[in-house]
Amino acid sequence: MGSWLRLLLFMSLAGNVFAADLNADEIEALSSDSATPLALLSQFKPLTIASGTFVQNKYFTILKNPITSTGELYLDQALGFVWHTSKPIASTMILKDDGLFSIDHRQQQKQINNATPIATVLMSALSGDLAALESQFSLAVTSLTNTASANQTCIELTPKDAMIANVMRVIELCGKDTVEHLVLFETSGNRTEIAINLTAVDELPKAIREQL
Repeated sequence: MGSWLRLLLFMSLAGNVFAADLNADEIEALSSDSATPLALLSQFKPLTIASGTFVQNKYFTILKNPITSTGELYLDQALGFVWHTSKPIASTMILKDDGLFSIDHRQQQKQINNATPIATVLMSALSGDLAALESQFSLAVTSLTNTASANQTCIELTPKDAMIANVMRVIELCGKDTVEHLVLFETSGNRTEIAINLTAVDELPKAIREQL
């Protein structure tokens, strides 16, 4: 996966660091066709520290079945973000103040260079800066897809930046109180579907904090 695609994956995950504080009537109103994407996103509160799990299915146009991977993710707004794949092959992506890094199954670490523009926007999104997200993507409320359940709302993000658009056609975020599914539609015809479950915690594990 190229450096831009890795960053776009993290960008998509930014929606999962928000937890809603809505009652049933407010959720129903925001899920209506008249609700704007930014109005929907603005109802979410940032999670300062969170951890969770993910299941990712990567669909290639040349393969009949998807490639499935699972793992854990960790977020501390003061420290950074960790995306750890445990199966089928262990690997880790780490975003912190001094850049984006990858660690392979041999524990070899390398920095992903030339990623400052997207990394800056990503950190703004993780801290709850919705204006940064809107500046990089055109937002639209979209109809439910096969990745979403009936009680979820889906928001479509179309990249404005030509360099991003060369790799990613559109990103779809779906969820109710939080973003629970995201889909990355690549210009190549491949797509990545990710189911995510994030929970607020008081502190990340020591081993994770040491990586950040």
